[in-house]
Amino acid sequence: GKAPFKALVTHGFVNDAKGRKMSKSLGNVVDPADIWKKDGAEILRLWASYEDFGNDLSCGPDSFLRVTESYRKFRNTIRFMLGNLGDFDPSKDQVAYQDMTSLDRLALSKLNDLVIKTTDAYEKYEFFKVYHLLNNFFTVDLSAGYLDMLKDRLYTWRKDSQERRSSQTVIFELLSHLVRIMAPITSFLSEETLQYLPGNKADSVFLLEFPKPNPKWENAGIKAEFEKLMELRSEVSKALEDLRREKVIGSGLDARLEIAAEGENYELLYRYEKNLPEYYIVSQVNLTKGPAKIGVSKAKGTKCERCWYYDEKIGTSAKFPTVCPKCVRALE
Repeated sequence: GKAPFKALVTHGFVNDAKGRKMSKSLGNVVDPADIWKKDGAEILRLWASYEDFGNDLSCGPDSFLRVTESYRKFRNTIRFMLGNLGDFDPSKDQVAYQDMTSLDRLALSKLNDLVIKTTDAYEKYEFFKVYHLLNNFFTVDLSAGYLDMLKDRLYTWRKDSQERRSSQTVIFELLSHLVRIMAPITSFLSEETLQYLPGNKADSVFLLEFPKPNPKWENAGIKAEFEKLMELRSEVSKALEDLRREKVIGSGLDARLEIAAEGENYELLYRYEKNLPEYYIVSQVNLTKGPAKIGVSKAKGTKCERCWYYDEKIGTSAKFPTVCPKCVRALE
């Protein structure tokens, strides 16, 4: 005497890639069994969340290819993050929020936004929004942003330094939240990821509660500051690309930036001056007051054989004469 579900949604027709109704006579039917034999049930499930089911859906090789590429991005990014938690024990290595770097607090703020938006989308059965929010988060916020800027810290800073442990804490939080957000649409990937997460964990991702927003992570001020810093990063990337085309530099680490700014922009850059090489992935940044300008030249000094950053102080350590002061601290 009771419906076996709490809510019911209806979806549109599934058409072929040209928008035509599928029929045996046209020979344009896509059999789900063929999809999971070729690509796996995970891809079929992810495709089901890819478009707005309130409208008619198109089904063809191109849409499955796009979904597969997104899935590969999810999987490779998760693999990178798990790989950098190999020496991390959440019970003793976690860094408190107030002790984290600004970049790490920014990542948690963006994660908080993702939790809020995906929760709202799931509650409204707007699964396509979840898919696109996740795709943007993995592609823009993580791969091209946070994780890209983090590589030097993860790979070359002192193993147990607070800065490295801070980034590992955030990666742990990212993964522990993402597996739960993604579980309804990438169930196998979420279960597999949970198995490799360090620390105590549930037997299944589906035994965990869906993540809730953390008010402490909401940091409007830091988001506004980094929005300006990342706008400048786009300009820096263009300038580096010009020098790369001219074969003056190979990677960004071969470069030195000369940045001039005035007013509030200068004050902002001055506050983050020591972190700018990490954010822009260059060896050196020289900040001066003056009309807005970005100059790029070959980095000064010698290339560190350990982290590949250029430094004018390489050779000052008798014990480690071929590495920079940052790497000397890590090795000692």
